[in-house]
Amino acid sequence: MQSIQAIFFDVGDTLVFDDPPLRDRLVTAAHSLGLTLDPARLPDAFRGAEAFAVKRYVAGIVWDAPGALRETVGVLWESLGLPPLTDSQWGAFTTTFAALPFVRFVPPEAFALLDELKSRGFRLGAISDWEDTLPEVLTTLGLIDYVEALAISAVVGVAKPNPLIFEDMLGQIGLPAANCLHIGDWYELDAIGAREAGMSVLLFDWADRTPDADCPRVTDWSALSEYLLALPAPL
Repeated sequence: MQSIQAIFFDVGDTLVFDDPPLRDRLVTAAHSLGLTLDPARLPDAFRGAEAFAVKRYVAGIVWDAPGALRETVGVLWESLGLPPLTDSQWGAFTTTFAALPFVRFVPPEAFALLDELKSRGFRLGAISDWEDTLPEVLTTLGLIDYVEALAISAVVGVAKPNPLIFEDMLGQIGLPAANCLHIGDWYELDAIGAREAGMSVLLFDWADRTPDADCPRVTDWSALSEYLLALPAPL
């Protein structure tokens, strides 16, 4: 790895998390239909549905494309041994799910790490598949002052793992790819895309999705901080 001068972060599920998380909200919406999702089988079933959705996303089918969410939920239901939802059930499910409240938050560990990285002279940015409202979201959450540049899919016009969104960040930051490190939680989106753009990669695999990843990988905030703070400070 060449000398790292800039560090870029994914946003959703890397710096910013939902409370309650998506899986819990799906369970709540299912309960509204009188359905119980087997808690013993749910983790593996949810992991399979995630993998299905990401595979389609990489193929160009966005999360909210017509029918995409229903197909993903169908994969989850099938893995749990549940029959497909009828049209009326699906309508009730989506209505309930959309109305469930959640808040976005930044773990305290993230603020502490960003503070330390900035104090050591690293240039920071965020590369995210998000709407053009991301600057407002980061402002509300207290993150905007940490990032020098933003590469947002809705603005750039492409989503991960397309290397163009990573190259957009390189154009903003004005550094060679070899001097930049990208961190994200999805191997298929973050690691592959950043590597295609020539960046170094660190997979923040807190959900333990890719234990056999062929790139550096950490699974918790302590290991993430240890890895980054071991990098030589930029000259």
